Amino acid sequence: MPIYQNATVADAKIEIGNFAISVSAVGATSGSTWINLGAGMVKSFTYNPEMFTCQAGNAVDPIQGVAKETATFEMDLIEYDGSAFSNLSGGLIAGTSGSLIVGGNVTVQTAKAFKLANVRTLATGSSQTTTYILPNCFMNTGFSAAVKSDNDADPMTVYSFSILAKQYAYPTVQTIFKKTVA
Repeated sequence: MPIYQNATVADAKIEIGNFAISVSAVGATSGSTWINLGAGMVKSFTYNPEMFTCQAGNAVDPIQGVAKETATFEMDLIEYDGSAFSNLSGGLIAGTSGSLIVGGNVTVQTAKAFKLANVRTLATGSSQTTTYILPNCFMNTGFSAAVKSDNDADPMTVYSFSILAKQYAYPTVQTIFKKTVA
């Protein structure tokens, strides 16, 4: 018989399932107008503080802090939509629903905002929503497409993207991301 170290688990503190992925203009808030990017999934989310230390050499380190903060998230999309790819790319990709043009579009990438939203039902029957707002994001790399055989058990092509969230260039808004659970 197992021995449990904790007698209970609070389901309101457990995140189950994946997130709807939406994009908007840089600086968007939860109430802004968002474009849903379609079926897919968030594969990973990483908060990346880069630390600094000031070393005295003959004493304890006098200060330690954060030099720069970013977050990255990786996502897969299975619905091909050139206009969605164009929206999330900040101008690197130009497209309509059925086509896209990669290369030669722009030399500077425009920042975008991303929203990741997860709605789930708790044991009490009420619903709970977890939302990430990332107001200043860029495509971190291009995209990759995992093309499969017609005879594969899961024959869908998967488009993978890496997104980088950064601080704004001005000091009034330092938010990398905001996570709310309501």
